[in-house]
Amino acid sequence: MERGFSAAHPDTPARVTLRARFSADFVDALARGEVTVAAFARELFPAERARFRNLAGGEPHLVPVATGSRATRGGTHAIVIFVNEKNPISRISLTQLREVFARDGSITTWGQLGLGGQWAARRIVLHGMRVRRETGNPPGIVNYLESRLLAGRAWRDSVVEHTDVPGGAQALEQIVRAVAADEAALGYSGFAYAVPGAKPLALAETDAGPFFSGTVQEIARREYPLTRTLYLVTGPAPDAATLAFLRYVLGPAGQRAIDSDARRFFPLVHTAPGDQALPPYEPQPVQLPRGAHYLTRDGTIAIIGYNDMAEMIEAFDTLFAAAHPGFRFAPTLLGTRSAPPALARGESAFAPMGAEFSPKELADYRAATGHEPLVFRVAHASLNPLALSGPLAIIVHRDNPVVSLTLADVAEIFSGRATRGLHPYGLGPETALGLFLRSRVLQGRMFGKGFRGFAQSADVVKQVAQDPEAIGFAAAMRADAGVKILALAPTAAEPPVALTVESLRAGRYPLDRFLLICARQPLEPWVREYLRLVLSREGQQAIANGSLGYVPLNATEAAAARQRLEWPS
Repeated sequence: MERGFSAAHPDTPARVTLRARFSADFVDALARGEVTVAAFARELFPAERARFRNLAGGEPHLVPVATGSRATRGGTHAIVIFVNEKNPISRISLTQLREVFARDGSITTWGQLGLGGQWAARRIVLHGMRVRRETGNPPGIVNYLESRLLAGRAWRDSVVEHTDVPGGAQALEQIVRAVAADEAALGYSGFAYAVPGAKPLALAETDAGPFFSGTVQEIARREYPLTRTLYLVTGPAPDAATLAFLRYVLGPAGQRAIDSDARRFFPLVHTAPGDQALPPYEPQPVQLPRGAHYLTRDGTIAIIGYNDMAEMIEAFDTLFAAAHPGFRFAPTLLGTRSAPPALARGESAFAPMGAEFSPKELADYRAATGHEPLVFRVAHASLNPLALSGPLAIIVHRDNPVVSLTLADVAEIFSGRATRGLHPYGLGPETALGLFLRSRVLQGRMFGKGFRGFAQSADVVKQVAQDPEAIGFAAAMRADAGVKILALAPTAAEPPVALTVESLRAGRYPLDRFLLICARQPLEPWVREYLRLVLSREGQQAIANGSLGYVPLNATEAAAARQRLEWPS
């Protein structure tokens, strides 16, 4: 990689000035500016981020550059869930695993995972790595699972912890051997550590599937749910040479070098069907803005909006600055509702948002600007519980035999016209999700008299889980084992669609939601160029590689959005 970049950029050759065995060894040197870019085989620990901020005075930039291997021992590899070969279970969802491993999780027996007979009452015996080392930090795999699987919840105290033995067996080996020796056991490890007596389970994001066994192809396409990522990390203000190096690594030559690496890492690829049709980003020259209200005193471009889009906005900013030297950005991402007034006043170059304008926000925006905002969909919502924006789910008590409804059925129930004896719950009428369901399903009408509204999706889920006659709507990633998500049919003549990552990518789930970037009319040339990047192969790949599970647009959706960019404002 270094030789390739140096050959392509003889005026700014890459120099290796620090070699280290572990990613942790780079943190201080990177924060102090002794190196400008460092390779990380894992995500940063929370303590490392805090130390970096203290030393550097700003956040590190993590740029995904490769997909981890399937089965390279000692490397950044995919994680697999093993059970004993005598266990009849063959697959498990991350939703279920979260309840299995979390300290307050609701699943403790194999019967709760669907097994009957002699297995129904058997308690699940959990095996994993030591949660904290002497340094106070977790192992890299534990750090990954705490974010990806537990979503911030604590580990169950009963997990049997295994530690690497110097000169002996690694913890991941010990876990699989323990599972092979105990019919009731379940543990996580890597594909390379498989032993006779233990079998891997197919994985899915949710109970609805689709399930993936973890083939090379599934991991390379990032379809397998516990696929991992490698990063390059820079300081808070990377210089032009560093940005050029990042662009090289993310470009065709750099990705080919990753594809040929002996450790069998994979280049970054799109996961959505048809995404190979997305065009690569080909930069067009644009002028730096002058005199705009959104420019800060030092000439950086202010972006105000949704906090859950911080990761992808950082990636877009880095890619755009690499292609357009001189552009610098200052995101202030506090929440969706901070975006509309800032955009209306011209204090934000554009507005990243996790929900549509409310009726009042839209009226205020029109009054201030005399125009409609330009609204571009940039990603589908997420099923990851770490995310704040999820698709809307219709949920019932887990013992309710109903498995699907039409949108007309949902409208009848929540409008109060025909509740079918069910008790309707959901988000309050003026919340983002309440407004969404009223607009999308009730055609703007209010909820029926028997409807109970709550402030948070978690409150709705809790209420539905306690009431066998309940039906509710909530953000899908807040659902737990006490409720069931219903498949939805757009009309009575169409088949029901289960809520899965696959149905979101394909644009088939009827109550999908989107992340948005909104802009002012007329659209400034450089903002149009920025959105071209967001809707390109590289921009959508940055979304696919994010840690919060937001789903890239499919090729048709991205093409439609790019076409709108060319319309006269």
